[in-house]
Amino acid sequence: MAKKQIVKQINHDDAKALLDKGAILIDVREKMELVMKEVPSALHYPLSSLGKPIDTNGAPAAIFFCASGARTNGYAMQLAQCVNCDAYMLIGGIHALSRMGVPTKGGLSKLFGR
Repeated sequence: MAKKQIVKQINHDDAKALLDKGAILIDVREKMELVMKEVPSALHYPLSSLGKPIDTNGAPAAIFFCASGARTNGYAMQLAQCVNCDAYMLIGGIHALSRMGVPTKGGLSKLFGR
């Protein structure tokens, strides 16, 4: 599939539809942020490594997310250049994933061993 030149913002419903069609999630938060909440099904490519190619394994689309969506929005064009498929950014960041039913792990209980 040809890569789009512009990264499109999408909501959780549109993201869910893309995931159902084989899209992948890419978490751009830094490693220390994963302690609070991790998305096991997402690839992790922190913004600090921006510019490195991301292997999307032939996925038709990549959906980038961060904690709230602000960083993803700020680096959208650079992120799109790292993938060889259509690139999208999830409005609402990791918080939107719970509305999509995407499993997460971690949180405060992980910090305190509960």
